[in-house]
Amino acid sequence: MANNLQCLSAFLLSLLVASSTAMAFDNYKEFRRDRWDFELGTNFFYSEANYENFGDGSNNLTSGNHYQLLDMDFSTRYMPAKNWSVFASGTMSSAESKNSVATRTNTSFTDFIGGLDFIAYDGWLQLVPEFGLLIPFQEVNGTGDDALNSEGVFEFWGRLTAQKDFGTVRMYGWLGYDYRGDGRSSLFPWGAGLQLKANAFRFGGELIGSQSLSNDKDTNTKYIRNAYLQNVNAGSYKFYSVNPSVIDTLFYATWVIDSKWSLQANGGATVAGENAAAGYHVGGFIRYSFDMAAGYAEETYTPTYTPTPSSAPVPTGRSGMYDRSDTQISTPNTRKFKEATDDGVDQKQFKPRPTKKKKKKSDVNLQQQLDKTEFEVELKRGGH
Repeated sequence: MANNLQCLSAFLLSLLVASSTAMAFDNYKEFRRDRWDFELGTNFFYSEANYENFGDGSNNLTSGNHYQLLDMDFSTRYMPAKNWSVFASGTMSSAESKNSVATRTNTSFTDFIGGLDFIAYDGWLQLVPEFGLLIPFQEVNGTGDDALNSEGVFEFWGRLTAQKDFGTVRMYGWLGYDYRGDGRSSLFPWGAGLQLKANAFRFGGELIGSQSLSNDKDTNTKYIRNAYLQNVNAGSYKFYSVNPSVIDTLFYATWVIDSKWSLQANGGATVAGENAAAGYHVGGFIRYSFDMAAGYAEETYTPTYTPTPSSAPVPTGRSGMYDRSDTQISTPNTRKFKEATDDGVDQKQFKPRPTKKKKKKSDVNLQQQLDKTEFEVELKRGGH
């Protein structure tokens, strides 16, 4: 069974890696004490158009240009308590841009993410704050010649998720703030989702967005940034664009195989934006969940010795020590024991001497009165 499961997981994972997207962490937060999740996911994005302004729809890239990105994420999340967790993720990205002149590629480890989340309120709904930090492994400064596969700047974000579990239906939504370094515009991330539970499956959909809250340092020289993107990214605004905003969708199906393994397939497409790439994405992940408490109990458990009760019958009202077998403390032979005295020594010497019985005080007084009376009688007789 275990081998078949491993083969099935490897097969499905190979399909997902071929063309997929993955969420590094679920937007609906679950907390289980001493649970440790390990996740391998992918994210494939394809674009042939950009959004210039909100409400104007998308514009195709020139000359049939296109841009595509494949991310592979390894993520982990540990819950040391029933109301908070820590998480981390590393990403390797492979980008390809194609224009009428050349096809550019770039594959590298792009960033590391670390953070924590916790339940701040648990009443008629749950409120879950989240804080995270993104550390880039490479910079994007407008001077390279490779296709861009990340934003290449430090990011620090916080968000608040409100969620409610109605049993078969879950509802959730979040608002946040994303600070980006190197003079980039700060973002306002938001989203809302609905999840349906059906036996071992979870089906859900989300509407996700992010809007620029501040101006990029290059807002007044936007044309220089766009010229660079035309050269290395085939004109796509996927990364390094000025004051980007986008609205996206995500639909997913998760198969909870057992308490340890789960698989997800997902997909979606952008619906609106400004200074952002328009495109679609598909993907999924495979997740292994380890129960730390159960593992610790298995390793440290020592069977308790239980003595086997004696099969010898014990008469009612008599001690279990009475009339046991000769392998135990007492035996029937001890009841017939007789000391050997045939050794030539007079055994009368060892007999205890009789002790005089101590007279009672009342007996002494009576005897004294009798003696006195007898003495008086003798005196009277002598007088006659």
